[in-house]
This record gives sequence, structure tokens and C-alpha cells, in this order.
Amino acid sequence: MKILLAAPSQSKIYGKLSAPDFPPLGLGYIGSVLEAAGRTVNIIDMDADKISEKDFIKKLEEHNYDLVGITTTTPTFNEAISLSKLVKKYSKALTVLGGIHVTALPEESMKFDSVDFIVKGEGERTIVELADYLEGRRGPESIDGIYYRKNGKVHKNKDRELIDNLDEVPFPARHLCNNRNYTYPDTLATPVFPIITSRGCPARCTYCAGSCIFKRKFRTRSPKNIVDEIEYLVREFGAKEIHIWDDNFALIKSRVIRIKDEIKKRNLRLNFAVPDGMRIDSVDEELLSALKEMGIYSIAFGIESGSQKILDRIKKGIKLERIEEVFKITRKYGIEIWAFFIMGLPGETADDIRKTIEFAKKINPDIAKFHILKPFPGTEVYDELLGNNLIFEHNFDNYGIHTSPVHRLKDLTAEEIRDLQKRAYREFYLRPGIFLKQARRLKSIHRLKLNFDAGKNLLKAMIK
Repeated sequence: MKILLAAPSQSKIYGKLSAPDFPPLGLGYIGSVLEAAGRTVNIIDMDADKISEKDFIKKLEEHNYDLVGITTTTPTFNEAISLSKLVKKYSKALTVLGGIHVTALPEESMKFDSVDFIVKGEGERTIVELADYLEGRRGPESIDGIYYRKNGKVHKNKDRELIDNLDEVPFPARHLCNNRNYTYPDTLATPVFPIITSRGCPARCTYCAGSCIFKRKFRTRSPKNIVDEIEYLVREFGAKEIHIWDDNFALIKSRVIRIKDEIKKRNLRLNFAVPDGMRIDSVDEELLSALKEMGIYSIAFGIESGSQKILDRIKKGIKLERIEEVFKITRKYGIEIWAFFIMGLPGETADDIRKTIEFAKKINPDIAKFHILKPFPGTEVYDELLGNNLIFEHNFDNYGIHTSPVHRLKDLTAEEIRDLQKRAYREFYLRPGIFLKQARRLKSIHRLKLNFDAGKNLLKAMIK
């Protein structure tokens, strides 16, 4: 059986793009389990591989695939549907969609005739059983976690149980991606590779769609398994830096310390960063000491708001005072700090957002990102805003995290939210000493390029 896995383009969302930052790890995991089960697999990343629609059609016609799997996020959903239509028009392959968007909205996603199957939730076991079905080894009704068509009707099977032992999942099939096609921004050393050491997060943040797939059960790989992957990346790909993309890497302090000890035991000397947003309530001095010893030089924290009222409303579970304490300790260990903020959260007023701007300046991270909320399907904020008729844009192409607001609030228009975002960037980055502070970060060609590009984008954002 020949299977193609595809990551849709984001060019309709952001315009002409440079290559994506990192390879699609989700497809890498799906590719690895399929290869382990004896299937022939190819991966296409439409943006990284610079694949046009014409090129995609050519590959379909040349390779005679049996199954084409397409990963989906909310902003890439429409493009995923477009790819599925090309598959049905130019090949005999069946189509399967997976990922966070179709997991959140499976029934709506199955309304498109070009979609034969949907994998809901974690896909590694489901995709192998689906391949078995297509080879006549089982019936579709026996496959947990899928939606499928039979006699013109859509059928839903029961949800797939989560994988308890993540060590059983093989490492992502990185050989199926051309790693040179990715930009790997803001790194100190290359080659750099992303890894995921755990799945799930018990937090109940109302804006986060992560629980759609991985639920709130925190599952971990063993320290040995994690460091086996790191050592493999060093040996096979010459890795010099690792980025940890967990939802909640530091939830269990003893686990982090064991990972650090295993890295030291094997004398692996690499740079590490945690760019996806570590939770403040998981961090203390002992943990930060271990992270520093491990080689971590940069951590991102999801702060979201400088208003305690809003933090409580979005169920963030942190206090402003604790954020300040953690920032002080992190600086003590010389670790670079990124901070993420969200504007346009339910219940916010202009005064709340001004508090966020002032708090950002007070805690003074090395890098601050002020994102406008995107109410993704599967989140509490989506249900709340939709129920109150506050979402005015329903074209998912416009749900990219760097695009304009798709909603308004009771006390703020979309234009006012955007104006406050511009104000945040102006007030944070146009302060005395910021230029010198940013210049000190330029320790690699990647960072030089990133800061140049970020500076151009920031200027555009402030003057639009």
C-alpha cells in the first residue's frame, strides 16, 4: 500500500511565505507507524517543498497512491479540503483528514464529499487499522476513532482510547521530510530539531484547543526514550540544538531532572530551548537550576494577560505576583525569556488590555509577543463568543494567529482590539534601551535574520 501524507499550504492565510519553521512532527509520527507496519509512505509539506497545485496533481498521477492523509488546523482547513478535491479528481486514492480542526468539528468536516474518512483524536493506532481495512483485513466498524461513509451515510465509531505508553510510538519519520527546507528561526546552533516529550495538559485554559486531541491526561515518554531520540538526532542528523514543543514540559519536576541527568550521563552537549510556552505554576528555582544545567538557554512563558480578573476568567490558574517571581528567578540563571500575551479575550475592556501592556513592560521579557485571540473550534471561548454572536468572520482562512480579529467583544470592536495590539508593540519595543537589548541577542546568523524580519513586520504592524 502506498500512502501520501500532506501538510497544506498557509499561503492563503499569510501570503507568500518563506519556508515553515519546523517539519510537521504530527505527520512524522503517522509516517513512522505506517512504515513500521510495512506501508510505503511519502510526506509532502506544500510550503516547505514549494509544491504548487500543478506539482501536487503530477505527484498524484505519477505515484498511484492508495490513501492520501491530510493534516488540518483551523486556518488550513479550507486548503486541506481543496487538496482532498484534487485527490478525488486526479487519482483513485481515498482521503483521510486528521488533526485538531476535524477532531473539533468532525460532523461538519464530513459534509465534504471529497473526504472519505476522518481520524478523530490521536492518530497513530487508528491510521494503521485504517490501512488494514483498506487492504481487506478488517471492517470499518471495528476501527475506533474514525468517521466514514457507508451506503451514502456518515457513520461515527466510538472514540479512540489514548495511548498509555508513549514509548511504544516510534520516533517521527524525519527522513521523509527534507530538513533543509525549514528555516529553524531564532536558534543559536544548527542543525536544530523539535521534539515532543509528553502529551496532554491538565490545565483548563478556555482559549486552548490542545485538549481536543490529547485531552487533559498528562502522559510522558520515559527519560531514556527521550534521550535515545536526542542521541539519534545527534548521530544521524548532526543535531546541535533541540527545541522542546510540549504543551507542559515542566509539569513534573522530577521527570525533568531525570531527563537532565540522562543527558549528562551520555555526555550530550547541545543547546536546548522551550519555545512553546511553559506554565508559570510549574516553575521554581530547583527546576530552573536543572534546566540551566541541562543546557536550556531560552524559555517562553504563556502570560496571556496583565489583568488578574481576565486571568481568572480564562481559567489560567496563575497569579500576577507569581509571574513576577518566576521572571526574577529565571533571570538569575541567565535564561532568556519570551512572553506571550493574548488580546481580545472574553470580558476584556480597553483598561484590561492597558494593564496587560503595563505589566509586559514591568516584567520586561527579552521578547514579547502580543497576539490577538483566535477563537478556535473546540475551545470554550469559541462556544462563548459564537453563542453571544460576537464572531463575525466564519471563513477559516482568516483564523491564522497573525491575522486580523475575527470577533469583537461587548466593550471592544475588532478595530479597537487591533489598535490596542499596535499600541502594545509600540510601547514595549520603542522604549529606551530596547535596541541594545535586542542587539545582545544576535549570536547567530539565524537570529540576525529573524530580528531583521521581525523588525520589518513589527514596523508594518505599528503603522498599518
